[in-house]
Amino acid sequence: MQVPKSRIPFCPACGSPTKLAVPDGDEKMRAVCSSCGRVHYENPKMVVGCLVEHDNKVLLCRRKIEPAYGLWTLPAGYLEVGESAAEGASRETLEEACADVEIVSPFAQLDIPLIGQVSEK
Repeated sequence: MQVPKSRIPFCPACGSPTKLAVPDGDEKMRAVCSSCGRVHYENPKMVVGCLVEHDNKVLLCRRKIEPAYGLWTLPAGYLEVGESAAEGASRETLEEACADVEIVSPFAQLDIPLIGQVSEK
């Protein structure tokens, strides 16, 4: 069995090292500061994007960064704090593909727990 390792090695509040522990009242291992005792939660990143169809064609973008440099993908990116999924999807599509879109309906939700992502398109 592999021992879990935190992706939060240092406390963002005080800079001290964290240790993995199950906090009181919790049931999962969390990164807990060895100095101030603050518990740090690792939550999935929400990825939003659009499946854009126009004239029976689908809009794709070629990735210019890793991972998957050079491969084709739907215009997408991380949801910002304070945005709805639709607002984030529209913004990312404008940023990635210079396309101003109207959200008609959700297309898909993909859960990718291995890398801590939830993707809505």
